[in-house]
Amino acid sequence: MLLTGMRTVVTAFLFFSCSLCFAQGYLLDGKISDIHGNPLAFVPVYIKGTTNGTIANEQGVYQLKLQPGTYTVVFRFIGYEQQTEPLVIIDQNVKLNIKLEPESYTLESYLPQDTEVDSSYVIMRQVIARRKFYLNQVKEYNCRIYLKADQKLLSAPHTFLKADVAKILNLDPERRGIISLFESISQFNHRRPGKVKEIMLGLKSAGGENPFGFNRATDLQVNLYENLLSWGGMSNRAYISPIADNALRFYKYRLLQRFTDDDKTIDVIEVTPKHENEHVFHGVIYVIENDWRLYSADLHLYKRAHIDFVDTLNIREQYIPVTDSVWVPLSLNFSFTGTILGFKYAGYFLGIANNYDINPHFKKDFFNGEVFEVGKNINKKDSVFWSNNRQVPLLDDEKRYYHLFELAEKKQNENHAKDSVKSENNKFRLIPYVLKSYTYRDPFKKITINVPSPAKMVFYNTVEGVSADVKPQFLKEYDRHKTLTVEPEARYGNSNKIFTFNTNVNYRYNPLKQAAVYGSFGSDFLDLNNSGTLSLFLNSLSTLFTGNNYLKLYKAKFASAGTQGEIMNGVLLNGQIEYAHRETVINTSLFAIGKDSTQLTSNDPVHPHSALDINSNVPLFPNHNALSIRTSATITFNQQYTINPDGKFIEPTKYPRMRINYRKGFPIWGSIVDYDFLSVDFFQDQLKCGIYGFASYFVSVGKFFNAKSLFYPDYKQFRGGQSFFFDSSLGSFHFLDYYTYSTDKKYFEAHYEHNFAGYFLGRVPYIRSLNIEEVIGGSYLTQELLRSYKEYYVGLKRSVVRLDYGFSYGENLPVLQGFRFTYNF
Repeated sequence: MLLTGMRTVVTAFLFFSCSLCFAQGYLLDGKISDIHGNPLAFVPVYIKGTTNGTIANEQGVYQLKLQPGTYTVVFRFIGYEQQTEPLVIIDQNVKLNIKLEPESYTLESYLPQDTEVDSSYVIMRQVIARRKFYLNQVKEYNCRIYLKADQKLLSAPHTFLKADVAKILNLDPERRGIISLFESISQFNHRRPGKVKEIMLGLKSAGGENPFGFNRATDLQVNLYENLLSWGGMSNRAYISPIADNALRFYKYRLLQRFTDDDKTIDVIEVTPKHENEHVFHGVIYVIENDWRLYSADLHLYKRAHIDFVDTLNIREQYIPVTDSVWVPLSLNFSFTGTILGFKYAGYFLGIANNYDINPHFKKDFFNGEVFEVGKNINKKDSVFWSNNRQVPLLDDEKRYYHLFELAEKKQNENHAKDSVKSENNKFRLIPYVLKSYTYRDPFKKITINVPSPAKMVFYNTVEGVSADVKPQFLKEYDRHKTLTVEPEARYGNSNKIFTFNTNVNYRYNPLKQAAVYGSFGSDFLDLNNSGTLSLFLNSLSTLFTGNNYLKLYKAKFASAGTQGEIMNGVLLNGQIEYAHRETVINTSLFAIGKDSTQLTSNDPVHPHSALDINSNVPLFPNHNALSIRTSATITFNQQYTINPDGKFIEPTKYPRMRINYRKGFPIWGSIVDYDFLSVDFFQDQLKCGIYGFASYFVSVGKFFNAKSLFYPDYKQFRGGQSFFFDSSLGSFHFLDYYTYSTDKKYFEAHYEHNFAGYFLGRVPYIRSLNIEEVIGGSYLTQELLRSYKEYYVGLKRSVVRLDYGFSYGENLPVLQGFRFTYNF
């Protein structure tokens, strides 16, 4: 009986072992080189009749997992003759080394000799005519995608990168080596038009972040059948496909050669821009004759095409058949080089798609707005997982880099190492603190404390005089990425001798629903414009050096509580209740450097007397109590989002967003306000406009349906722009008075701005290298006090700095014009 039981166990074990081996398959590997024995990097390899393929690494080494059977292996590389090899796998791994010969085809005449029409244009017209058909041919599919990104530093100035720092970064004495390495495995699902859902199954990374922010298969999509191609990390403008509907306006074509793949004739077409400095490609595309579909592509972008962060970018894409009539991308390779401040770097992104299913039969609610999902512990996959799923063999230096990174991470996770790192990182350093801030982190208790720099603490205004505002932030993280944020604020002015203190608390209890409860209590000096005007720092400069004390304040003691959360995807509700005691305040300091104090105005923005006028102390409103509620519903149409362990993150959308706002004042419990205000906003930020950059707009309409009793802080305020420094965020006016035209009636405002992202200046010699972006825009406002107010402006933007010139006019208003400057750090 015992023997029989043991035999059963052994038999079951052997069966399980054989099944496991069969499931994992056998390894086909080898090296691909040219006829001289030099390795060929990134050569696509696939099994004919399937969508099972891979790509060789930088040393030409490839590997592919196969089950026992008979196969035909295809080696296809741009610039070399395709090679096929028969293969039989029975019960062991197979090594297959390949040498590829360069293309040596002769160019045949495509049209009769008596025609004057360039044959390449005849071919391209056929391809362009079939573009839309192939774009929509596959309505939906899914596949498995392997991504790999490798970024290397080629050289660096020794002055900036010292030897000890280079050693810490695992660089050699010449400052060369890997600085970022990334791999991922994802299940990619797609349905036309525009439905995507990617589920990341495994992640392995070391070093810094990926350039361009490419960290998922969605970011690395290249569909040349689309008219325009865009990658947000490289440019704010899109690039025109060589087979776009209007491609003949932008490209020149030349038939280089023709060859045969099985029974198919492949035309090799050179594509070059008609005009340099356009958002177009250089390179070659391979076209299947008669089908007029893409076979492969080898395209380049250079600095003159206005790409950011890199100098050159090479894109290679290979297509393979799923059926005789359906071809899909097998591999995509982005290779780049660049130089910044003497640092030379290079790198690549590889994407390999396998196991296509063009009839996946997705469930009705499968595409629910979630476009990217990252599960827990996907970065903890073991070596067995990567051995079975890694498509591209690691190089020796990549293995070493991973190993060193894992050792360092393991050491950091040890308690004594954590203590040491904690002690070192939390050291107080005076100069960094003065310039930025001081941050204390405790990795054990998951606590972060941030203390702002003195530059953000000290300010000056005519109400408080020289003042100090201390506002540290305490952040506590809990399980499932719940967070508690506490921000106490203490403020004191040397002129008015008033001390205020308040505390804001926010508890995010469900990141996936953007759900939080929050509240505040205490006292503070608040801006009379609830939409915001100048920062305390900029107002200090304006008051002291120009004599323009734009900021107007009032004092409040308050207590409030609120909550927010999504009730369904794309619908975010927010509600808040507040009880406040409000007091008007007056100027107590009239100091200005080199300016006559008579230029300073009172703290009453509606009646801006001279600060020395006896009427300047007349209160804008009586001291009073106010009980109010605020509610809003923000609706994002067709909202798409990413889910990861940190929470839910909303993706950019091409659709407008709508926000409905309602405020009400209650004349109860000592409160004397009584009003009802309703407004509706429509807005969109950075709507892509192809090669013409992007646009933004904001439209708002509102009305007080009941205005029995309300005061200036309850009015509808507008984001004005009297100062040379202005707020360039969406919905801002350039020249409108900060306070004068607030209203308790109805209003309508609209803003539109277009950033051409270098479309015009990119054509101008010498200037185009500066990567300056052109901005145009305008604003409109109408309400009872100000009819048909208009602004128009043009601007230049470079990185975070922007300078605008514009003018404004309105009914009974003089024309104003001037410059406005902004920076966003």
